[in-house]
Amino acid sequence: MKTMELEDDKTKSFFNDRYVWLLLIISLSVRIYLSFFTYVIKNDSVAFMQNAKYFASGDFSSALRHDYHPLYSLIMAVLYKVVPNMELSGTIISVLFGTLTVIVFYLIGKNIFDQKVSFVSAIILAFHPYAVRFSADIISESTYFFFFISALGTGFFAITRGRLLLFALSGICSALAYLARPEGIGIIIIVVSCCALKDCTRIKVLWREKLISILILTVSFLVFSMPYLVYIKSETGMWLLTKKRNLSHTKIMRKLDERVRDEVIEEDIDKVDPGIGINKQVVVRKTDTNKRDKNFIHKNSGISKKGPTYIELVKTPIHSLSMKTYITGALFVIKKYLSTFHLLLFMFFVIGVINYTRARRELFFGFYVMTIIAFYLIILYRLNIVNTGSFLYPSRRHLMPIVIPAVFFVGIGVLVVGTWLHIKFHNNSLIVGFKELLRSTWIIQLIVLTIIIGVLLPKTLKPQRFDKLGIKKVGQWIKGNVHKPSPVILSSSARSVYYADGYHIQIDNMSGVLSVAIRHKVDYLLITYKEYKFIEKELLRSVKDKRITLAYKYPEKEPSNRHSVLLYEILY
Repeated sequence: MKTMELEDDKTKSFFNDRYVWLLLIISLSVRIYLSFFTYVIKNDSVAFMQNAKYFASGDFSSALRHDYHPLYSLIMAVLYKVVPNMELSGTIISVLFGTLTVIVFYLIGKNIFDQKVSFVSAIILAFHPYAVRFSADIISESTYFFFFISALGTGFFAITRGRLLLFALSGICSALAYLARPEGIGIIIIVVSCCALKDCTRIKVLWREKLISILILTVSFLVFSMPYLVYIKSETGMWLLTKKRNLSHTKIMRKLDERVRDEVIEEDIDKVDPGIGINKQVVVRKTDTNKRDKNFIHKNSGISKKGPTYIELVKTPIHSLSMKTYITGALFVIKKYLSTFHLLLFMFFVIGVINYTRARRELFFGFYVMTIIAFYLIILYRLNIVNTGSFLYPSRRHLMPIVIPAVFFVGIGVLVVGTWLHIKFHNNSLIVGFKELLRSTWIIQLIVLTIIIGVLLPKTLKPQRFDKLGIKKVGQWIKGNVHKPSPVILSSSARSVYYADGYHIQIDNMSGVLSVAIRHKVDYLLITYKEYKFIEKELLRSVKDKRITLAYKYPEKEPSNRHSVLLYEILY
């Protein structure tokens, strides 16, 4: 019986490569499926849609003012002109770029290894839980993944083939990756460093060629990224790569004194879009907040997920941190990377790396990938240290980009294990009846791949944020039943205000939340059941005193449980 083998033909036309189309169908199907079972948008999605709406209306100044980099919102705004639904436009962009990331990944692998390695690796990436999840959300990740892997791929081929056009393409893709997320700037550093190190023993002969290549790479990057860099300079007064983080100090939480517990942090907002809502972090402290202005957002001085703890962020020089903090940070980053990678895949990654080094093929690519992983892990470790106790760095969104290039070695590991099992099966006299069926190594390798996909699939296709569905339902109830234009809602989630089409005031600390609501004359207080339990006595007392009333609860006809969301109307 003739078995189907992958053809090792790197010159095959892109459009005639049936494995490209197979990957396209698989990747697209999985991502579209999960997009239908993503019940509630992320909080960050609100900001991206708000910025996209600014871009679509021509208000570039307001769109660029947000800390998030602009490319994803800009692309969303362009599609919004054709598909006049911002949520749908954002989902389409994410699904599209998530699918294209798999295709580009396959093409890169096909030109470095062979079609079999690249196909197996791309299939694993197509089903990777976090690669799929981020492609079904209205966030910039899948757009960033596409330009990130494109920049690294063209950068590698530019270095190894010495083509100036590829250096220009790598610079352009790096700029677009940077415009999607600030980490994209690191690609330039990696490509320049690897270009300088490769054939460094012949530097006297190649220095002119290397200098021209690096110059083209840098110029092509700056042509596309400089407008945004100039904008940041005009906004901050300094040449910065992003407005997001300052790496010179660490931020540590500490408890506040009783006298400053009730202080409110607020910032005036010139323009508020009630159709999208705002979740902007604020930095100016005030004590007199008797008057309510709809055009501001405020934030309590506490940030606590565990209960009524009063805290603030204190900037401390990084050199004053303890050794325990450094060790804890390193362990956290490693653990998070492994869990994002998936432990089963990491086992095959180790096998693939060992086989790769023994085979001594394309060793420079191995060095290139390990440089990428090490560079970004160090950066994310630094971010973890400087944000001790206030922000969880890195998250899976930060780590997934450096999982992607490592998946090539997972593919090699799968093929190695399949080959080893094939040899074992044929040397085993107990399975004579299966030898004809399992005579092809490729069939055994496909069986191993199928088992891996079977392990990944439940997590990959698991519906997203079903437990947050109440936030969406309550917001929609407000929009459909409250006839007051743009009601002011006090909640811990900007998503609720997006669905309610109102103004948002942020809750970060539950203690004293009712006094904050009354002080700022909000219309509604929206809380989860977990938040309700923290202030249950205060709420029941206020309901009895007729200061507030329960307007709506989801689910309506069921007893309150951990998935419940409650909406209280503030009575004046």
